[in-house]
Amino acid sequence: MLRKSILMFICVVAARTAALSHDPPADISGASTDGPHVFYEAGGIIVRSIALQGEQYCVQAERHVDKSSVRLTCTVEETGDVFSFPLKKNLTPETTNTWSLPDKMLVISDVEGNFEAMKRMLLTGGAIDAEFNWIYGKGHVVMVGDFFDRGLSVTECLWLAYKLEGEAAEAGGKVHFILGNHEIMNLAGHTDYVRKKYFENAQLMDKQYTELFGADTELGRWLRTKNAVERVGSYLFCHGGISIDLLEANLGLGEINRIVRENLGLKASEMKTYEAQLIFNARLGIFWYRGLVRKEVPKADVDRILQYFGARHMVVGHTLVSDIAMLYDGSIIAIDLLHEERIRTGKMSTLTIEKGDMYVLDHHGRKEPLDQVILVDTKK
Repeated sequence: MLRKSILMFICVVAARTAALSHDPPADISGASTDGPHVFYEAGGIIVRSIALQGEQYCVQAERHVDKSSVRLTCTVEETGDVFSFPLKKNLTPETTNTWSLPDKMLVISDVEGNFEAMKRMLLTGGAIDAEFNWIYGKGHVVMVGDFFDRGLSVTECLWLAYKLEGEAAEAGGKVHFILGNHEIMNLAGHTDYVRKKYFENAQLMDKQYTELFGADTELGRWLRTKNAVERVGSYLFCHGGISIDLLEANLGLGEINRIVRENLGLKASEMKTYEAQLIFNARLGIFWYRGLVRKEVPKADVDRILQYFGARHMVVGHTLVSDIAMLYDGSIIAIDLLHEERIRTGKMSTLTIEKGDMYVLDHHGRKEPLDQVILVDTKK
């Protein structure tokens, strides 16, 4: 048989976690349900998960000879949700940088390990059913970065994106997973925003936290195929924004994405070219730039940036706003919202684009045209 029984059980007494806030004043989380984590090691595939057994959290591990025998199941402790999916046969870098505009497109960002928020946005947008199956047909879902950190269901959020990506492709649709600053930080070993849960879980699995998303893991390999910027129709998507400095480097979308993939995981001092250092720059780079949402850029420069990339609108996350906001007469769309607060108050908002027109979906899935500019200058 290709699939073997559980290899080991390593246990820890279950610890209760604090309620999630955007930047918790004290992180008292501990080891808890997580995974699965898929490692390529010892000539095979080892799947490790953290599961609750009685009063203890334990490591469950399975060995597989090849991908054909692997079917993964995620159990989200915070919400009680469960979903299953197969491993992809192949992982290849995203070589396409532009797509034609589909009839419908749902856009989310800055989920930050909040599975409930991700689920609600996808459900109200009609992208998934209650069993987490893709039902969006040939529509596109764009995920504009920052699925890591702060929250307690990071792994499950990543796997849901991974699962839906495969199902969308089979239906003629598309999931665009755009890298954000928290993705690149984690891949480079910067863990300032990682909850204690993940360090303790990694220790249970006899791993360092950074190994959970290394180049010998399925999620690590998948993340390393992704782009930093893409254009769909006249809409340009990136996490932070494009500064005039980056524009003046005269790089195309494909060049930016190639340079990003070549430098993922490197420290700034290890990046050998000016272009790489600029793209990853913590103030002016594409993952970090806040000048557009803070309206620090002349409108003429915004127009130059969009014209250069063949776009009419740029959709960004990264910088918190009080509601989805149209800036610069609709040239810039800011969508980074405080999801946990919106769940608490029942005021979820999600951007949807239908036949080129922009709408905001509320927590019931009702849509209104996006025609108000509401901006809060909140640092994150």
